[in-house]
Amino acid sequence: MINLVFREFTPLKSVEKNILYKVDKDVIVKFIEQHEVTKEIVNVYFGLKDGQYGIYANEYRRPGTQKEGCKTTDVLSCVVDEQKKEIKSLIFDVKSNISAFSDDLSKTEAMITAIKEVRDFIEQIRAELLHKDSFLLYYKADGYVEEERVGIVTKSFESEKFKRVAEKLERMVTEEDTDVPTLVSYKLKNNIRAYRTEIEPLYNFADKKIVLNKTTYQLKVFVLQKINDTDYEITIKMANE
Repeated sequence: MINLVFREFTPLKSVEKNILYKVDKDVIVKFIEQHEVTKEIVNVYFGLKDGQYGIYANEYRRPGTQKEGCKTTDVLSCVVDEQKKEIKSLIFDVKSNISAFSDDLSKTEAMITAIKEVRDFIEQIRAELLHKDSFLLYYKADGYVEEERVGIVTKSFESEKFKRVAEKLERMVTEEDTDVPTLVSYKLKNNIRAYRTEIEPLYNFADKKIVLNKTTYQLKVFVLQKINDTDYEITIKMANE
């Protein structure tokens, strides 16, 4: 197999963006998203067995791609089992609270916020899958089999809110919406018309699914837990049993 170049992960050193790190022992790699007051902490735990090693990266994109306009996710991680020739991969992005849009869907801003959040997240996942495949193809050419996982880390994931957006969007592009006055509905329709193709992705997202190139990915939802007045945290285990 063609050998890839990794940087060795050292717990005492900060992780640089867009670098593939090799993790060769049991360790927790911390990803921290700092906001003005609060922060989200994701502990990616590599519990490795003999013959296994981990791969970890933040905002990884394929070498040779321009940074501008090239989407990534916060974390790309893998566990490689050299004996079994198996790889378990996980890519995820941290969205502080993807369900935070207003419950009042008669407001244009609430509908568009929800639609754009989901659309942009799916595009991040699509791009990161390509970035990941750009180096895992060397493993697969050598007979390795991959188990893919995609995920989102958030404080709250309210499936019903996304389902309501999908239902309302569907009504607005197919029939009169009796939930709001005619004039308001007319203005909403004009603003929302460009998003008609997002109906199915919204329904899928509400069901914790993402469909890309006719492949359905189950969306792993990792819910952050509040640990003090300002911080939220979760531990995600990477393992290849």
